Amino acid sequence: MKAIQFKEYGAYETLKIVNLDIPELKEGQLLVKINVAAVNPVDNTIRKGLIPQAKKLPMILGNEAAGVIVKGDSEFPEGARVIISPFSPDGSIRGINNDGTWQEYLALYPQEVLKTPDNVSDEEATAFPVAFFSAQASLNKGDFTNSKSVLALGAGGAVGNAAIQLALAYGSPLVITTAGSTQKAEAARAAGIENVMDLSKETIGEGVLRITEGKGVDLVIDSIGGNLTGEALHSLARNGILVTIGYSAGTQFTANVTDFVWKGLQMRGQSLSGWFNAEEQKQIWDQLLPLLAGEKIEPIVAKVFDVADVAEAQRYLIEDRPFGKVLLKF
Repeated sequence: MKAIQFKEYGAYETLKIVNLDIPELKEGQLLVKINVAAVNPVDNTIRKGLIPQAKKLPMILGNEAAGVIVKGDSEFPEGARVIISPFSPDGSIRGINNDGTWQEYLALYPQEVLKTPDNVSDEEATAFPVAFFSAQASLNKGDFTNSKSVLALGAGGAVGNAAIQLALAYGSPLVITTAGSTQKAEAARAAGIENVMDLSKETIGEGVLRITEGKGVDLVIDSIGGNLTGEALHSLARNGILVTIGYSAGTQFTANVTDFVWKGLQMRGQSLSGWFNAEEQKQIWDQLLPLLAGEKIEPIVAKVFDVADVAEAQRYLIEDRPFGKVLLKF
């Protein structure tokens, strides 16, 4: 079978197509043929050698994918279309401390796959799990209810966009987002997002004051980090909560402690790997899958690359920062 593997840390070109044996099944496992896999920022971080706890080389990257059952059971028979859960059986995220989804076949236990709704393409199914699970977990962590206004940073980012869609699907009275450029702001509006702050033209504080008429927002979902975290904290209303789940823009920020004292703010952290057991995962999938099947949410795909072009696919994601997910077609 074809797989994408790297044997040394370095540039995009260290990613090579190799031929490996199809995995042998252990008792209770399913054999899944992978059709589409996703490219995520963490893959780039691992390839550069910046996550010490990652699997020793050689390694196969990839957190999420979609495919079809080749050898199944009564619940997942041969021919059933499935979404690959990003969670390994021990609750860790696949493709970090074990080999991931960038390979033609995977041996998986039934708890590691989800049934793909009939009306959802393999591309949409692949773009769904990490972003929407992360966003739903963050909304849950932030005590979201449909009476709360939400600021989700990063309209073009997978988690930010998923948080926007979920908040709107649940009936939030006001959902606001950010875009780092006019081009991305226009793309977000074209995708149907009404309240977009173009950060090349105004700050988060200025935009939130304008849109909320000075009230601030109840909940911030922050998958960006850096200086934007401090700005977003300042934009919260009384008793507001900021949930942070990412730091692609940096790990340091400046905040005014008086915002916490006088407005009663809270900041909460959220992560995925190692934090959700099988039952807790199921609770969130049960929240999400009806929305996906009912077309209340729609994973956005920026571009699909052939697996042979994986180096360019990763470069495109990291350097061009597209609006939507980048995928690999096997």
